[in-house]
Amino acid sequence: MKNLTRISVLTGAALAAALTLSACGGSAPAADAGKSPSVSTNTSGVLNVGVDLTYPPYDMLVDGKPAGFDVEVMNAVAADLGLKAQFADTRFAQIVAGIKADRYDVIASTLYVSSARSKEVDFVPYFQTGNSIIVGKDAAPLADAQSLCGKRVSVVTATVIAKLMTTTESDKCKTNGKDAITVQEFPTDPEATQALLSNQVDAQMTDAAVATTVVEKSNGRVKISSGALIYPVAVGLAVQKGNAELQEALTKSLANLTSAGTYGTILKKYNLEPVDSAVLAESLKQG
Repeated sequence: MKNLTRISVLTGAALAAALTLSACGGSAPAADAGKSPSVSTNTSGVLNVGVDLTYPPYDMLVDGKPAGFDVEVMNAVAADLGLKAQFADTRFAQIVAGIKADRYDVIASTLYVSSARSKEVDFVPYFQTGNSIIVGKDAAPLADAQSLCGKRVSVVTATVIAKLMTTTESDKCKTNGKDAITVQEFPTDPEATQALLSNQVDAQMTDAAVATTVVEKSNGRVKISSGALIYPVAVGLAVQKGNAELQEALTKSLANLTSAGTYGTILKKYNLEPVDSAVLAESLKQG
């Protein structure tokens, strides 16, 4: 698959599966030792997954082992495909380069779907999210992206929001006679939070579920100041460009897990949503 039309067809298939999710019933399937792999991967019998394990609640280490939403999803997908999931902890800024270099079969690391990324990888959308603004506990509220004009904001390196705030949002700021947003990028989300806690920045923008976790762990030192989700976006599993076999296998597996109720249960556990077609279409226009 080499073009956006092909991407749209396959992402649409994954979307159809997601839109029929049931939030009831099902548990993560156990690996079936007797089940033969249904798709070829770089290592026989193994689904190698690129993931940045510094991004709770999606991706993290618990007692030294991979855990979180993406890990649960990929364990279930791998079992459905007759494979065993193996996780390669990779910093987010290098994660796309890693799959292009064939270091793993699939990325499952809260990778936002965007126009630019769709030229580098092929997507299978599997949920949607958005972003929230975090500020210090005594700071004045910053309700939306335009509230950040003239502010210093910490984000994770190579994210879609980093690009949007330095281009689209900063352009709006200037049009309205305000200063641009100063974006400071950090390799991991905890480092972006530490910059806020140490007053290096005025605010942090991060995924809404991650923001909730940050606040819960901050002992009251920070708060979420935005209301509605900022930049609602589709999130996709990603495979190497042209790897239609694996892309289609992942799409089919998500459909299987949806029908079984397994995927709905995982989404509900993390308070996440399946992909809306309008959000997917808008995501493919961005960045």
